[in-house]
Amino acid sequence: MGAHSNNLTPTISQLWPHHRSMARMFLEGLQPGEVALITGFSPGQVTRILHSPLFEAELARLESQAEIETIAVGSELKRMARRAIEVLDENLHAENVSRELKTKTAFDVLDRSGHVKKLDPQRHLHLHAHAHKKVQEMEHTELYDAVEDMLNEDEEEMEAEATE
Repeated sequence: MGAHSNNLTPTISQLWPHHRSMARMFLEGLQPGEVALITGFSPGQVTRILHSPLFEAELARLESQAEIETIAVGSELKRMARRAIEVLDENLHAENVSRELKTKTAFDVLDRSGHVKKLDPQRHLHLHAHAHKKVQEMEHTELYDAVEDMLNEDEEEMEAEATE
């Protein structure tokens, strides 16, 4: 780094590539000893680099950049989620969509929202052929009510577990 040889104060743009790599490692949660093993620097060298004002400034810059990108991605996902809900709602109420696809979609939504099968030895969690047939024969409103009851039951169980 030319700034060091001229006794000038270096700037962030003058960091060596291995320093930038180390900064990313720290932001990923690695500890100084782990960074030392990966980079081949001694633990003392890594600690000195970590505590240098220039390196601290680079870490702060990368953290703020990551936060800005995270916020942007989060906002975009929220926007897309609203549209996804509209599409699901339209498709679940469409006449030309098969009952099988509607049911699969409903179970996929439940699965992704955290309402998955719980491993409880006192309950039978899988559907036997006769139960599966009964679900297929249910009217849309009956199926909706059954799923809503299941969600309410799960919420009550979670609230009971939280108070224990």
